[in-house]
Amino acid sequence: MIDGSAFGESGYAITRDMRRLHYVTAGSGRPLVIFEAGGNGSRTTWGLVQGKLASETGTLAYDRAGFGRSEPDAAPRKLDRIVDDLEDLVDSVDAKRCVLVGHSLGGPICRSFAYRRPELVAGLVLVDQAAEDCDFYYSQAFDKLGALSHTLFTVPMAKLGILGMLTTRSLYKDFSVNMIKEIRAEEFSAAALRAHRSETRHLAESFRSLRSAGDKNSLPDVPVTLISGITGRGRSSGMWAETSASHQRLARSLPQGRHVWAEGSGHMVPMEAPDVVVKEVRNVLKSL
Repeated sequence: MIDGSAFGESGYAITRDMRRLHYVTAGSGRPLVIFEAGGNGSRTTWGLVQGKLASETGTLAYDRAGFGRSEPDAAPRKLDRIVDDLEDLVDSVDAKRCVLVGHSLGGPICRSFAYRRPELVAGLVLVDQAAEDCDFYYSQAFDKLGALSHTLFTVPMAKLGILGMLTTRSLYKDFSVNMIKEIRAEEFSAAALRAHRSETRHLAESFRSLRSAGDKNSLPDVPVTLISGITGRGRSSGMWAETSASHQRLARSLPQGRHVWAEGSGHMVPMEAPDVVVKEVRNVLKSL
């Protein structure tokens, strides 16, 4: 296995059931900034963000089970299971206090960790997060469209190598040559596609559990910034409007909540507007 990475210094955490989770670190100091990718994402999501913060504090980005260089998980990838892995990772690196930065699906993963281990969370930056109060996640059409797209488009395009080529030419166009080599080698592997389908298959069930908990789940009184893509690029206008409204509601409901628009960016803010993410993480760090 190749241990070197263009994204940072590689390491591995061992989960409670003895799987290896791969992560990369850059910088030193505390609080540790931990990056959580969205669906079908890995450490590579944060290639334009992590390095810009490494001069100020310690940073860590990791590959969820089945993605990148992390071992796959035979168990269903429900939200609680994913948070178990994040908890094991945080405990493994002995992060006494951390700032969690989550994109898309990474948002509810980070929030769920904060509900479970509030004493470890110094702040959150939720980057165009998926949200359980958006009704479209529970529609049969949404689930069927995801499954159909995976079967008819994602898998065939990945096998042909076309998906990796198209994605790196668009989303990853500002990444270094060595970073792109890693992305093409890992992002669209059979294991990554299986992991992505397992996460999406259980998404509605996981979100229902999160939604039904309601007020039983409360975030710690720490700085929480929500960043919304300014355009609907990558999703329907209705989905974009519902999602951004959810972000604003959550920000208003929190004592230290803040909402920010990512000018010129669609859903993929870490790649399309990385400086917005960097700025908001810095703002959280300065407030601590």
